[in-house]
Amino acid sequence: MTPRFAALFFRQSLRPAVRRPLLPILNVLSIAIGVTVFLAIQLANRSALSGFQNAVALVAGRAHLEVRGDLPETLFPKIAAADGVKSATPLVEGLVTLPDEPGEYLRILGVDPFSGEGLRVFELEAPDGGRLDLEAWLREPDSVALAGSREIRGPIRVQAGGRTVTLVPRFLWRTSDAAVESDPRLAPMDIAWAQELLDRVGRLTSIQVELEKPLEADAVAASLRELVPADATVFPPARRGAETEQMLAAFQLNLTALSLVSIVVGVFLIYNSLSAAVVRRRVEIGILRANGATRTEVAGLFLGEGLFAGLAGTLIGIALAQPLASILAAPVAQTVTSLYTVVSPASPELSAGQILLALTVGLGASLLAAWRPAAEAANCDPAAILHPGSVVETFRARPVPWLIGGLVAIGLSTVLSWLALTFGLSLLGFAAVGFLIAGFSLTVPWAVTTFAAFLRPSRSWLVRLAAQHLARSMHRNVVTIAALAVAAGMTVSVSVMIHSFRASVVSWTNRTLVADLFIAPAANEIIGLQAFMPPDTLTWAREQPGIVETATFRELPVRWNGRTVSLGIADGRARGELEFLRSLPDAKTLFHSPGYVVVSESFSTRHGTRPGDRLTLAAPGGPAEFRVAGVIRDFTRDSGLILMDRSNFARHWDDERVHSFAIRLRDSEQAAEVAERFREQFGREGAFSIYTNAALRGRVMEIFDQTFAVTSVLRVISVVVAIAGVFLALTTLVAEREREIGVLRSLGASRPQVRGLVLGEAAMIGVVASIVGVACGAGMAMILTWVINKAFFGWTIDLRYPLDVLATTPLWLVPAAVAAAWWPAARASRTAPAQAVRFE
Repeated sequence: MTPRFAALFFRQSLRPAVRRPLLPILNVLSIAIGVTVFLAIQLANRSALSGFQNAVALVAGRAHLEVRGDLPETLFPKIAAADGVKSATPLVEGLVTLPDEPGEYLRILGVDPFSGEGLRVFELEAPDGGRLDLEAWLREPDSVALAGSREIRGPIRVQAGGRTVTLVPRFLWRTSDAAVESDPRLAPMDIAWAQELLDRVGRLTSIQVELEKPLEADAVAASLRELVPADATVFPPARRGAETEQMLAAFQLNLTALSLVSIVVGVFLIYNSLSAAVVRRRVEIGILRANGATRTEVAGLFLGEGLFAGLAGTLIGIALAQPLASILAAPVAQTVTSLYTVVSPASPELSAGQILLALTVGLGASLLAAWRPAAEAANCDPAAILHPGSVVETFRARPVPWLIGGLVAIGLSTVLSWLALTFGLSLLGFAAVGFLIAGFSLTVPWAVTTFAAFLRPSRSWLVRLAAQHLARSMHRNVVTIAALAVAAGMTVSVSVMIHSFRASVVSWTNRTLVADLFIAPAANEIIGLQAFMPPDTLTWAREQPGIVETATFRELPVRWNGRTVSLGIADGRARGELEFLRSLPDAKTLFHSPGYVVVSESFSTRHGTRPGDRLTLAAPGGPAEFRVAGVIRDFTRDSGLILMDRSNFARHWDDERVHSFAIRLRDSEQAAEVAERFREQFGREGAFSIYTNAALRGRVMEIFDQTFAVTSVLRVISVVVAIAGVFLALTTLVAEREREIGVLRSLGASRPQVRGLVLGEAAMIGVVASIVGVACGAGMAMILTWVINKAFFGWTIDLRYPLDVLATTPLWLVPAAVAAAWWPAARASRTAPAQAVRFE
């Protein structure tokens, strides 16, 4: 930077920004909003994943290998004595809920104080911080240790294994590894007492292994696999975190893509605000050019101004991202827990890489947005720019070439969508959305020209003049309309997608939720499918009068083809019939036959599984082979599900526990009475979620709405940013038309007429943006529903356009545009005729 340019930048950019701070502040805020939303979503996503990985690190400690599964405790001595094993320790894990703190839970970790001391990354202490009293640790069955950061208030009631138990915090634990964060939900206790609490007597959930030679981990793992049950896994602990990250990748990528929309819309806003700055200082630019300033220097002024505002906005966005991420982390984690796995969000913390990413996105968006206004300023003709009223006439858009370019972009979007579906190139779905948005944005000049021509025969001179202004000012209005149309299109597309998704889920639940009563441990709504129904509850249900049929459900992770997948076990038809999308002949009968399973559509899409294929699952007794009878519709999880009849499960697994059961009654009106009898009989054993058919459907829709809560916030932000663009565009146009408005006032136009002229143009902007936005949104909904959803989640959704959403878009968009134009219109009406035409 030369001293001359530095002085010029100070006088022409920084000093005016201090004197007239409105537009610079809007520049900064536009970047700040986009960066804040983008970075907050990144942090919320990372918070959910980091919480899970931290929980794995606390449990696994410094282990090189982890043997995981439903393990007999007699396996531990064999593992500890195996070649290459330096030390090992057994663990029992489980989640228990806190009935006195709704929504909260503890992660019980049963540890053996006599083994693996060097493996643990936390230390057990007495409440006063002294050494652990080992005798006290072993003596009391209700003793538990809480994190040193957690306040010990006395006994804690927990729900575990379908019963209520009181635990007494007698000890503390603190992390001894600076790389591992403390988790206030982790509650270690003696392994024997944990087995009783979690109904795991004689069983272990994992054995952590430290190796003599860590570089030989693969060889030791291979030898350990010969000792463990066939359905157990032997991998480094980090493998669990990697599998979870892969499972959440699609969900987090979609949230990131939505957050980027705020950046895209923000670019339009920055463009308009910098364009306003060019117009406001156009006389100064003309004087500078007339006195020898080069085009590069003039362009550098506005590029520097954009980058300066971008830097300030990015820094503000970085500062605001963490508080917003703290708000978003809970709903994101709750959605992940509902759909994937139990996570406890870690405290969102910015890393150097994320700060660098924010700077790249923020400064890159600012530079992109400033490029066109800077070029406009650099290429101005001093003679023309110093002649009031000529600027608007200088810039013309040719609608037909832009229309052709737009149609080509829309065609490319169609081709990319086809490629994404045909070859499974899922990222092309986002490229298709980008080309679709670009395509419809390029059609805006043609839409403006056509709309203005349609209004030209109007009898009202005010309407005719507003339409002429709309067409003449396309160099400003096109960008404004495109930004507003993109925001409206995103709102329409996401609304259509959610409406279609909801309708498909409702149709699916109508087929599958046919029972009259559904009962499950209440803890499962907080900690996932962890708690089981007491065995006597199912016996009780089958003996009740008026009950036609019962059906049970169980889910467990199994190993298939080198990965962990979900296996569902169903028994009875009270839960409804399976809806087959593709199947072998007579698939409904085959499902109940030996050796057959069905897979969900998302499983089929993700893994390429088809009817007739064979799946080999890891069972306790060895590999079990099944044939796929068909692919069913299922919206429970996007990672996919293998569904098996209970009779098939019993042939390979010795485990009769169930997570829930459903009851079909002879008289559905008796559902409340049966539920009350169940509570009287088993209310003392634990808390249960008891839903009637209608209540469960409502709960399903509640979870559905919760899943899309973050999406709604992002939509609102993008629309607000786009509306701000209308304000800036019309403020700029009013400044450009100062002479013309002065002439109108001199010829007798009243202040209300001038105000109506500007508001009429704003209304036309809203109308054209509504038309383009609805068309863009309808096309984007197809890509979201048929391409991105199918590619990332594997579900087939029946596309349905809600007419109320399409029809009402202009009803909120046009008034919003008019409201945004109120201040520019009032400013225009106050134009003094003598001052405006003084150069004449």
